[in-house]
Amino acid sequence: MKRLLLAAGAVLLSAAQAQAPVLPLRIADITGQAGPCAPPGADLPAAQRAYVELLAQRLDTDVLSCPVADAASAARALASGAVDLARLDGAAFGPVSGETRSILTTRATGDLNRLPVVVAVPRAASAQSLGDLAGASLVFAGAQKANLDVPRRALADYGAADAFFGAQIVARDHEDAATRLRAGQAQALVLHAGAWQKLCRGDQPGEDLCEDLRVVWRQRPVAKGAWAIRTDMSDDRRFRLIGIHVAMHNESPQAFAWAAGEGAAEFEPTEAKALLAQGPTVGS
Repeated sequence: MKRLLLAAGAVLLSAAQAQAPVLPLRIADITGQAGPCAPPGADLPAAQRAYVELLAQRLDTDVLSCPVADAASAARALASGAVDLARLDGAAFGPVSGETRSILTTRATGDLNRLPVVVAVPRAASAQSLGDLAGASLVFAGAQKANLDVPRRALADYGAADAFFGAQIVARDHEDAATRLRAGQAQALVLHAGAWQKLCRGDQPGEDLCEDLRVVWRQRPVAKGAWAIRTDMSDDRRFRLIGIHVAMHNESPQAFAWAAGEGAAEFEPTEAKALLAQGPTVGS
């Protein structure tokens, strides 16, 4: 009898949850002045209207536009629960990073995604962190964007721009770069994570070809902007929002143009603190 009562209770609870109304999605709209949340009006630009209507259709709920003065106001509204989704930069996100999280960044047309970057030194070297490499010579794995531009941007985001280091060598590839490091031609090796994995992976299970090297730093470039939500948003809504945005450049180019901004190629899911440097920065 007890089991029957529990089963009946579970059925009733599921039915109640299924009948519960879906909460509206409130989107911060940076317009220069604050205003009440409202359904899309006739004066809403066509691209923004396409975005709101796409979300309403896919989420099967009302989507409201909530005018705010600026990105900082959008961040405060998000953290306080006045809106559910906001496009922020790092300066706006920082003060509310405990209550909010980023979920989506954009990749610019012709650009690469935010590849993780690895800095390694010989195992016997004294350096233990990025800050210990002031004036050190570096070797990169090539002149391609993934091997040079992305690593340099990541280092600069953490306070270690070109002037922080000494001489810089651009090798032919990741293997040539590692050979130069091991030969003493440079004091540190800088690779994107994929190249580091290729360098270190042996033919045998568990074999590590980089046992003589040691990673002292590993980070992604800091995102310039991202769509953010509160940390209390349900996983279901968060994942649905991510899925809708990732496909948006194909499904609705007009909506994508407003949501992603000029020059964007596609949305990419991102880590919760993508707008902030994760860990100490040089000189901080």
